[in-house]
Amino acid sequence: MKTSNVARWGTAAFVIGSILSTYFLSGPRRRGSSTKLFEEQQRPLDQNLTTPANATFALVWPVIYSGTIGLALHQALPAQRDNGRYAQARPWLLACYALNLAFGYFFSRPDQASRVGAGVTTIATLPLALGLHHALRIGRSDVPQPERTLRRSASLYAGWLTAATVVSTGNLLIEAGLRPGPAGAARWASGVLPVTAALGLVTARRLNDPYYLLPFVAAFTGIAAKQWGKAGGVAGLAGAGAVVTALSFAGGLRQLPVPTAQPTGGE
Repeated sequence: MKTSNVARWGTAAFVIGSILSTYFLSGPRRRGSSTKLFEEQQRPLDQNLTTPANATFALVWPVIYSGTIGLALHQALPAQRDNGRYAQARPWLLACYALNLAFGYFFSRPDQASRVGAGVTTIATLPLALGLHHALRIGRSDVPQPERTLRRSASLYAGWLTAATVVSTGNLLIEAGLRPGPAGAARWASGVLPVTAALGLVTARRLNDPYYLLPFVAAFTGIAAKQWGKAGGVAGLAGAGAVVTALSFAGGLRQLPVPTAQPTGGE
């Protein structure tokens, strides 16, 4: 299945442009220049005890974005013009990073409507990220390097958006007026965290993709770090979630088949 240079390089340009635009809209430079923006965004996040520490976002997103830029550039190369996996993944990639642009716009604004928009956009991106994961045939067929490594960015993207959807759902409930006190927030988080861990474990098994779990490890670790000394029960559950998902990730790696060379073209 051959695709035109315009389709391949246009996709690469759009994805990279979306990533750079989101960085400048909602990244450290913009956030650091607006104390009001940061405070307005942070207040509901702090009420949601399932939100990881801010450093978690700074760790996860650069890894996802770097891998996605590599994937976008690789699919554009002339040698990949008959790669069927990339051809099937291209619409999903474009859709994901169209919503990524929308998220960057919403996240750069402090008002409640924009916070709601950011949460809804996050949730809406999850099925698209899973569609991208499926189109790249992750967990279903081996591929040659560097595609094998680059498509792990789609695994991390899908995993992170799954965890982020849980957080965004809590944030939307808070924005809708459901604002429990500290004890109620702790009970909510204590119920949500085990369910989130179970969701990650089941989905990773269905996808046959241990790398999908790495963002869960990061998210649970970030939650435990943020709640340590504040909500001990929540921190303990999050720490347990990090250990369980990390062990499952390690076990999944051992079960992966030994990679074998494959032709560039895909199904």
